[in-house]
Amino acid sequence: MNDNIDKLITTLISETNNTFEGTGINNGNNTEEKNLQFMENEEKHFLDDDILKTLGKNNFFKYTEYSLSSLYISENNMPINDDPNFQKLLKVMTKASDVNNKFKWVDYYYKHSVREDENILNPQSQNQDYIFREYIEPNHLKKLSLLRKYEQGAILKSSEKNKVNVKIVSEFIVHDTYATIIKSVGYHLNHKLFTEAQIFHNKYGNSNHIVILVLRHYKDQNFSIPLYNDRVLVQIKSYLSDNKYSDITQKNLLNYAKIFNPYILLRKVDYSFVEQIKEKMSYAI
Repeated sequence: MNDNIDKLITTLISETNNTFEGTGINNGNNTEEKNLQFMENEEKHFLDDDILKTLGKNNFFKYTEYSLSSLYISENNMPINDDPNFQKLLKVMTKASDVNNKFKWVDYYYKHSVREDENILNPQSQNQDYIFREYIEPNHLKKLSLLRKYEQGAILKSSEKNKVNVKIVSEFIVHDTYATIIKSVGYHLNHKLFTEAQIFHNKYGNSNHIVILVLRHYKDQNFSIPLYNDRVLVQIKSYLSDNKYSDITQKNLLNYAKIFNPYILLRKVDYSFVEQIKEKMSYAI
């Protein structure tokens, strides 16, 4: 890594870490800010009533996800692991983070089965779909899964609102056998996606925590046939349970993204390009 890039990383990390000084958001003892809080008065806006009644309220969380994304594509269709620039990018990510881990999981995409007349009477029912994530690695996460639903984030009074993707996430932590429950209340499996992830954390465990995800998708459960041989999906994310710090969180995310500019331009994206990845796997049921 050349000295200029090394200096840039050090400077930007310093600026990022100083962003929250004086705001109170960096208080390590503030449990309310560090944990994802359950909001009972909002739950029915995000989860199907039948699922909520079946699962109950234990291990349910709702939070706002802020993200920037891009595809890293190697030159000349070079296999991603043979790309020296990609290896440099991973080194930059390692330097710009405190902790990193590797995961494998399968995402099952369920859609609600509704009659045409129900769609007319209740148009929102067309958008009721869930992701059931089953972890494969690391071993201690086996038998634990996530049932997740995404919603478009509310319009926020933020000068950065047009530069960062904002999604509201409703999430249950469940046992892997709970996949049968979602089928019993009118949902069907649309497709599934095998994902290998390398995840980096900056300021891990703090309220200004940033997560870097390097995601590679596969066609098979053995993770031996990449969906794309020459590219990975890269995202950086922050999470809040209280939108009080939305503006500063978005600015912090944008500033942190500059660290990776020599290799990849992370930005707000039209989620259709992420959906296209999923659509290519629609046959893998």
